[in-house]
Amino acid sequence: MSANGANETAATVRNALSQNIVTDIAARVGYLVSRFFIPPFILARMSLEAYGLWSTAFILVSYIGISTLGISNVNIKYVAEYAAKREPRKANELLSTGLMITLPLCLLVFGLTWLFWTQLVVWLNVSPELRDDARVVVLAVVAIFLSSIAFSLFRDALVGIQAGAVTQKIWVAAYVLETILIFTLVGMGRGVRGLAEAFLLRTLLEISLSAIFAFRHIRWLRISWRYCTREAVSTLFGFGAVVQVTSLFAIVLSSIERAIAAPLVGLEASGLLDIGKKLPGMAASIPSAFASSLLPAASYLQGGTGEEGQAAIAKLYLKGARYMNLSTAYFCAFLACLPLPLLSAWLGRSFPGAALLMTVFSVATQFHLLTGPGTSMLKGLGQPKKEFHYCIPNAVALLIAVPLSWLPTRSWNATSLGVAVACATLVSAFWFYWHADRALFVPHSAFLKRVLLAGMAPYPVAALCSLPAWWLLGSVSRWVLFGVIGVTGLVYSALTVLVVYRFVFDEGERLWFVAVIRSRLGRLAPG
Repeated sequence: MSANGANETAATVRNALSQNIVTDIAARVGYLVSRFFIPPFILARMSLEAYGLWSTAFILVSYIGISTLGISNVNIKYVAEYAAKREPRKANELLSTGLMITLPLCLLVFGLTWLFWTQLVVWLNVSPELRDDARVVVLAVVAIFLSSIAFSLFRDALVGIQAGAVTQKIWVAAYVLETILIFTLVGMGRGVRGLAEAFLLRTLLEISLSAIFAFRHIRWLRISWRYCTREAVSTLFGFGAVVQVTSLFAIVLSSIERAIAAPLVGLEASGLLDIGKKLPGMAASIPSAFASSLLPAASYLQGGTGEEGQAAIAKLYLKGARYMNLSTAYFCAFLACLPLPLLSAWLGRSFPGAALLMTVFSVATQFHLLTGPGTSMLKGLGQPKKEFHYCIPNAVALLIAVPLSWLPTRSWNATSLGVAVACATLVSAFWFYWHADRALFVPHSAFLKRVLLAGMAPYPVAALCSLPAWWLLGSVSRWVLFGVIGVTGLVYSALTVLVVYRFVFDEGERLWFVAVIRSRLGRLAPG
């Protein structure tokens, strides 16, 4: 490819990436706001055990759904690559073949779940009074979740052609509808069944809109059994098999503490762990926009420029990781330094151990998310096996840390399990950074200085700003504490911007930041 062609491809990717990230972040901010009010509303109307059942149901469907997750990653990567090479027929063959494989597989998985329900209810450690609700909720969630996976090809195709902004708008419409339905149905006394009903209607809307917009935006899109080919099957099970295994590891590792808490301690422990992880997980959804947009971007660069794009790919990784870590640290530092004031104001009640869990999960979440740019880009470049450098060390660390967590009290409890899982995450994350740097030709010293050290800047600011909230804890009402935390957040945000601008950004980044601010102010006040 000529230099001009390479530059045009890089510019196309850069523009699409910027638009997708901005839209993705805006959508995730809205999701964060909507999810913020749901847990206190639910916990005021149902028991911690029922809440734990709902949380555990999603862990179960995540494990069940791993049989099809690899196909989604293959769709995104190869649709992006085929779009760059102008090969729409191959894209249609891949998507059609994937659907014909996934749909019967999902039906089989649901049938097995229904057949082995008796064993599942024992594993979930459900109390007798909750078993009727558990059967309805778990089977409904499994069916809904598998349906969303089977028909995810429409969303995958949109992401693959760099139209991620469209999928985010659909997601916003879906989670807004779900939020309204949750408050309505749970408020009417539907309990945990109301949560399942809201999830059902949200999923139906998401699938329908994704299909409509996919056919509208992708003129060459055709889905039919006639497009099924052996070549597409080979692609799905070649690249997809590796992604399948790494997806299994990712799902297990992201929910292992709740998965083992239910059978070892009970559904209340699973609910407590979910509370401790809820705010860090919600905050993590915003910076995750960087990683999710890097996979199709890397594939597009590789498909359009070949070896000429290696330098651009390395630069994209370093910049993506740097800004993702800064944005993640902004949220996680604040959560790690104000766990008890935040939980007290948010839920209106205290759960023993939840504050400690929130602190350790906040720190672990930041370092876990920082593996995202590396794993996404390596998948986009056709090297998904590199993700094993994170998954396998994490599994080994868990096998050591979880049994050790039993020793201090000679019993299993939610707090020790959470701390053990967080420690295992930190160890494996640093191991992966080392290997990702080598695979993407990024110097370790550059990653340490430009990414890791930069992400530590918000923590001393958050620790200093959190002092007033801690001093007033227990002596003021819940709503006054909310106000104090709000003011603290504004002060923390302003100081963090100043610290990052002065001590973290280089000269080029400062000029870019000033230009962005002037542009935004000019739009607000053109005169």
